[in-house]
Amino acid sequence: MDRKIAFFDIDGTLINVPEGLMSPTEETISALKRFQDQGNLIFIATSRGELPFHADGIQFDGFIGEDGHYITYKNEVLFDDLFTVDEVKRQMEVYRQFDGRCMYSGHQNCWCDCWEDEYIQKHRIAFSHTTAKPDNLIESFRAEDMKVIACCVMFKNVEDLRQAYEALKDDFTMVVYETGIIRMDVYRKGFKKGTAVRYMYEKLGIPKENTYAFGDGINDVEMMELVGHSVAMGNAVEELKAVAGEVTDDVMSNGIARYFEKYLLK
Repeated sequence: MDRKIAFFDIDGTLINVPEGLMSPTEETISALKRFQDQGNLIFIATSRGELPFHADGIQFDGFIGEDGHYITYKNEVLFDDLFTVDEVKRQMEVYRQFDGRCMYSGHQNCWCDCWEDEYIQKHRIAFSHTTAKPDNLIESFRAEDMKVIACCVMFKNVEDLRQAYEALKDDFTMVVYETGIIRMDVYRKGFKKGTAVRYMYEKLGIPKENTYAFGDGINDVEMMELVGHSVAMGNAVEELKAVAGEVTDDVMSNGIARYFEKYLLK
């Protein structure tokens, strides 16, 4: 069978939290379900650690989370890349030096000792539409007690971010955002979102020409470059549109569903 696989970023691609779109539209869900019914696979590929929504009637075949550092397929965990205690301590040291506001995340808990900080609050509003404390938040902690897979650290200015990046770049994988909420997502050395996507379709024996990726952000560039068909959302950053094979409508205008109807659904 000529099986295909499609990978989807979440924020700005399937949902749009700032605009109040908290789950995929009915049109998008219907298109993905029909694609699956034709014998194809759908995967999430995100910097998040879990799905932030529940979509009735559809189940993703796999999940590439934490920008490639947590991978599941058919509910089986294939890759789970936690920081060592020494790696957490090293980050803590650097973030203190350059005035970083940190949110560490694991599978069961998250850790932040500056929850009321304005930069933390801005990030929560942008990605969770709330400033309420998560039930699993731990505000007093030691590196020895943490099981961390990712850290999102906010900075007051780009200069501090760049200095922290320089201090850690040889030992960690980092995704840097110098506009909007100035921050970087930090992971262990290894996979990125794009290389994790390639790992997954090669593992499943699906040829590159049958692979599709949809995204909107700067951390989707590598993913676009490593699949056969790359599709940027209409609301994507210009850097992503420049490398994508095609640009569809924006997330609020059912860009994914429109692409699927045009090219992928029988």
